[in-house]
Amino acid sequence: MRMLAILALAALATCRATADDSPEPVGRAPGEQAQQAKRDVRVNDFGAVADGKTDCRKAIQRAIDAVSKDGGVVRFPKSGQPYVVGGTIVIRSSNVKLSGSGATIKLADGAANGTMNERATESQVHVILVTGDRRRRIKNVSINGLIIDANIYSQKDFYNPRAIVVERADGVAVRDVKIVRAFVGLDFGAGSNNCEACDCVIEDWTEDAFDASGDADKGSKAITTNIRFINCHARDAPKSTGNAWEIEDGVRHVRVVDCSVTNVPRGNAFGIRNHWTAGPIDVSRDIELRRVKIANVGGKYGIYSHSAPRDRFPTNRLTDVRLIDVVCPAPILFYGPLENVEIVGGRFGVIHLGYEYGEKNRPEPGKPQPLDDTTVRITNTQARHININAQAGSFTLDNVLVDAGGESAFDHAISIFGSSSVRIIGSTVTGGAKAGIALRGQASPLIVNSVLWGNRQTLLFESPAKPSLRHCCVQSKTLAEVADKGGNFNTDPLFTKGSSGSFYLGHTAAGQKANSPCIDAGAEPAAFRGLDEFTTRTDQARDTGTVDVGYHYVPKREGERRP
Repeated sequence: MRMLAILALAALATCRATADDSPEPVGRAPGEQAQQAKRDVRVNDFGAVADGKTDCRKAIQRAIDAVSKDGGVVRFPKSGQPYVVGGTIVIRSSNVKLSGSGATIKLADGAANGTMNERATESQVHVILVTGDRRRRIKNVSINGLIIDANIYSQKDFYNPRAIVVERADGVAVRDVKIVRAFVGLDFGAGSNNCEACDCVIEDWTEDAFDASGDADKGSKAITTNIRFINCHARDAPKSTGNAWEIEDGVRHVRVVDCSVTNVPRGNAFGIRNHWTAGPIDVSRDIELRRVKIANVGGKYGIYSHSAPRDRFPTNRLTDVRLIDVVCPAPILFYGPLENVEIVGGRFGVIHLGYEYGEKNRPEPGKPQPLDDTTVRITNTQARHININAQAGSFTLDNVLVDAGGESAFDHAISIFGSSSVRIIGSTVTGGAKAGIALRGQASPLIVNSVLWGNRQTLLFESPAKPSLRHCCVQSKTLAEVADKGGNFNTDPLFTKGSSGSFYLGHTAAGQKANSPCIDAGAEPAAFRGLDEFTTRTDQARDTGTVDVGYHYVPKREGERRP
């Protein structure tokens, strides 16, 4: 994890360090100066007029064509009115840069009309298309500083127009670009490789804001790899019923770092899945969201991810999804098989594991869809409710705080159905209006080093479910139906409020009146669990010696503010 963090920071530094769009220096020999002048052009010199009404597409295309042979910069001088285009601007050559801080390109009214049946990318109407072809890929294209107005509300009878779409290209960078009023905003599509969006904002889209797609479901036979979104933000989309981010259909090694989704009242934040098609091989894998923040998302899910059923779609799969330090109050959903799901850090509302998407107009997930052959690990995380279909797969909750309480308390902090392996280690489960943990269908989790306190009832289960408890702080006496593995106790844990939450343990050394019975009451040294880097104390002292029972907070550094 530390190495991934270093790589993410390095990518961010690279993104910002290479965003300079200043021209190359002149003052060389006359021939060189003339050649340089060809490589650095202004669209105005080719007839483009930023007056909000003149169709500038052909003029802009001429400017791009002028630098296409050897590469160069095409500049859009700043203007109070947009450069209107009546069709798609196309970049088909390597080493081309579009630069236009303070300039707007706007798709003309009706430019995409009548394209409903045009399903190939090049027969649709977009604002900017960056594309090679199957035999010749293009490289090192960048789009910097522009505002793109895709003007979707003035189009009709259209199919999938996008503000910027990239296909069969390597090393494409989109930096400091703002996109407004798009059907789809920015799409790194079929055959994109080592491409990056940095410091970009998309507002008021109707379908999707950011996409990474291999288009394998459409028979592209292309693989889209190494796609990065860094410090990008999707916000203020009142009409969208799609996803702020779609990651789908043949993508590998996708990173979304320091990004956000806010104010999307009808849509989802992230859809990470392939379409269910039985055609060509369609594999997506290794997708990570890191330090992503989601707020005011009113669609069904903040994040959902699933793979197609392998008995019905044997060549279609998505695997290996990670959420690292993500904040998402809206529900999240995973169903499978996904092979590996990892949630590290972060704060969540509801986490559903092993259930289908369900009906769009109903808040609950659909029927059980087990995470066959999938390992799910949730570590150092906070949530309000975790709902596990454990008919298949393996599930570990390690240092997890599940607080189901509050104004709209959940009936259960954790619900488990099914008899597959579930381990709850070093966690705190509290606030359940009916019970802390509800068990059905032979659910028999192993619960170790955990606090089950502050629930109306500690455990609610149907026979033959039989949980095992070891070194746990349990509010009620251990029930006869529970397998008591020793070290359990039923003494008040003396929760106390601290800088990061309300479930620190009382420590006289930290200023409380008494020591919690959970101190040093666990089954092994804290270092064995990696919890000697975490704390249960309000003074932020780390846990040493025998592990404290219950959830451990990340120590807060002096002067640090957390969301």
